[in-house]
Amino acid sequence: MTPTPDTDQLDGSAGSSLPDVPPSPLSRTPTIADEYADLLRPLNNRQRRAMILRLTFGFYDGWRPCRAEMADLVAVELGTLGADEASRRQRQRNLSTNELLIH
Repeated sequence: MTPTPDTDQLDGSAGSSLPDVPPSPLSRTPTIADEYADLLRPLNNRQRRAMILRLTFGFYDGWRPCRAEMADLVAVELGTLGADEASRRQRQRNLSTNELLIH
């Protein structure tokens, strides 16, 4: 009786030239909010879902917020930044961006 090649060594044990590869965790589908996961963490579930919906709808309207804008939106939601101040900061970011585009 002839053994089949490598059937006794499928676990990567001695005799195999292949490196041991740890099993990968189940992958999940990336979401639009992955880039901002750390910023969204302080929000409760309802607030987080609302912010993700805002990102989703905005994405289809061409909105691509930078991290600073998302941080401000989260701060407004948490009550640590006023809406007026967030708007002022956004206008300042827009002016800075426009100046970079002009020069």
